Amino acid sequence: MPDAEPLVTIGVPTFQRRDMLPRAVRSLLRQTHRNIEVTVYDNASTDGTEELVRELARDDERLRYVRRDRNIGPEANMDDAIRRGEGEFTMLLADDDWIADDYVKRCLAELLSRPDLSVAAGRPHYMRDETEVPFGARMETLDSDPAKRVLAYFEAVDDNAPFYGVIRRSAVEAQPPMRRVLGFDWLWVAGLAFTGGIARVEDAALFRELGGASESTEANIRTSGLPRAHAKIPHLVIGREVFAEIGWRSPVYASLSRGERLGLAARCAWSVPRRNARHVAFHLLPARIQPWVSQKVHR
Repeated sequence: MPDAEPLVTIGVPTFQRRDMLPRAVRSLLRQTHRNIEVTVYDNASTDGTEELVRELARDDERLRYVRRDRNIGPEANMDDAIRRGEGEFTMLLADDDWIADDYVKRCLAELLSRPDLSVAAGRPHYMRDETEVPFGARMETLDSDPAKRVLAYFEAVDDNAPFYGVIRRSAVEAQPPMRRVLGFDWLWVAGLAFTGGIARVEDAALFRELGGASESTEANIRTSGLPRAHAKIPHLVIGREVFAEIGWRSPVYASLSRGERLGLAARCAWSVPRRNARHVAFHLLPARIQPWVSQKVHR
């Protein structure tokens, strides 16, 4: 393996997904960028996941398996998965998703050519019953001003595909641990946006299965063990977390003055419920024109 190829560490957090996990893992092991290390982080599954992964690992020494003694929650499992490993670059892949064979190569090329970037993420394709459906927002934040990048992120974020992009390890290490709150992945990627730009790589394909914990806010809340009441006002809850994260809690924004932090926190927090009003309006449209509107807005 040529020394010139940077090592990319890939973590696959999983829980009770033995039936879908092989597709995710095999898509990683097929990458044209060969210098990778792949680790499955099993959150104490009882469905035979361990036997499956150990069998797959017999055929490829780049695949490893880590089993939790107990279920530590999805956020802690993801946070550990993205931080471990030796690679200069790192990424996560959900256990029910998969990527094109050249995904890592294309995203890595973007990062290597642009040192100002924290993340390079491919274009997501959302699948239900093996059919692609229109969903998700186009996400790219490239302004030279870190605060403007964060605000642009919150004004556009929906499906949060950059969470599954290729990320510089230095940018990961600058972030605080993921916390068990609604919208934790938004808070975390916003910190990455403050650290550096987020680029979208159009010709790198990420395939996301619509289902499981990502199917709805209610499913996310159940999976994380959060209060059920959050499902009634999710965007207000997330807005509150955004305000606290940027305003005083996260060390990522320490370079801003107190006034700058609070101002940015207020603008970003307000953008979350404001955008939700548009989301509600979209779903009031006739079903026959929703796909057309979605394509116009998000593509």
